[in-house]
Amino acid sequence: MLFAPSQSFPMDAEIATLTRNLCRCDESAWRDFHDRYYGFLLGRVAARGIAESEAPECVQRIYLRVLRHPKPFRTRADFEAWLSCLARCEVIDTARSVQRRSWLREKFAHWSASRAASATTAVEDHGLLGEALKILDGDERALVTRHYVGGWSQEELAREHGVTVKAIESRLARLRGRLRNHLENPETC
Repeated sequence: MLFAPSQSFPMDAEIATLTRNLCRCDESAWRDFHDRYYGFLLGRVAARGIAESEAPECVQRIYLRVLRHPKPFRTRADFEAWLSCLARCEVIDTARSVQRRSWLREKFAHWSASRAASATTAVEDHGLLGEALKILDGDERALVTRHYVGGWSQEELAREHGVTVKAIESRLARLRGRLRNHLENPETC
């Protein structure tokens, strides 16, 4: 079997000593625990559907659970039942985490796509603001649109244009002034 333990399982008296020493964070007890139960835990997570490539990481998270919630046990059966329960909980948490990440990734992709699609047309569809933007040349309009609609930071714009952040800040201030002037006095422009 792929996940067979490297040593035989300890007897009940050994379990009592092992689990007490695990509670004390004894390094030799942890080595012994790893030697005896790593294969056992790999088998448990694999049986619950964790991919072979992800199983060692899942076992490491089970180790963290054992470390955070150490308990002394008297019998091997009780200890292995507890470890099996920890493995089951970790597999469930891993599956939930994957689902959350997938859901968040999907929502972010949808949000990014809708924002990018609407960023270019949203400003032009807003009547007076769209008209005011027409007084700007293409580069100026792109700068204003990227910053205020697309959400680009001044640092990102400065990197793209090869200038300082202060230069972008000043340029945006001048462009805002021109737009404000046009919106307040459209007949004079």
